[in-house]
Amino acid sequence: MKKITLLTLVLVLVFSGMNAQKFKYGHIDGQAVYKMMPETQKADTLYAHFVKQLEDQIKNMQDEYNAKVKEYKANEATLSDIIKQTKADEINSLGKRIQKFQVSAQTEAGKKQKELYEPVKKKFDEALKAVAKKYGYKFIIDKNVLLYSDDADDVTKLVKTQLGIK
Repeated sequence: MKKITLLTLVLVLVFSGMNAQKFKYGHIDGQAVYKMMPETQKADTLYAHFVKQLEDQIKNMQDEYNAKVKEYKANEATLSDIIKQTKADEINSLGKRIQKFQVSAQTEAGKKQKELYEPVKKKFDEALKAVAKKYGYKFIIDKNVLLYSDDADDVTKLVKTQLGIK
């Protein structure tokens, strides 16, 4: 019985010693800081321009498709069977090209997004790590996922300063 009590006492002392070690926790409004970064704003502009080009191309292709369908329907009664078939094949082919282009455009947009935003994310992460190291934080959590936080541990301003954002 004494061995169990002694073992329990030792375990309590060991675990209480581990709990006595304080970890410094912080939180950040990472989304707000990320949006304030000039690099994010530049990436947003470049990405929007890239997507607009793709959308314009799809719209042009769709307009061409609609014009061919309209022309086909308007002249269908006067066309010979061979011309009808040729025009129908042409319309179907264009429809397939539009679908293929849309899939490719989505893939390209994803690649472009990663290309533009990955360096921004890396810079943000490096600034966050630098602040954590400089001020002794063991954990920094995004405040958008917290249920409660004490504003005294908000590192948002520190990271903004690290990034040169006012």
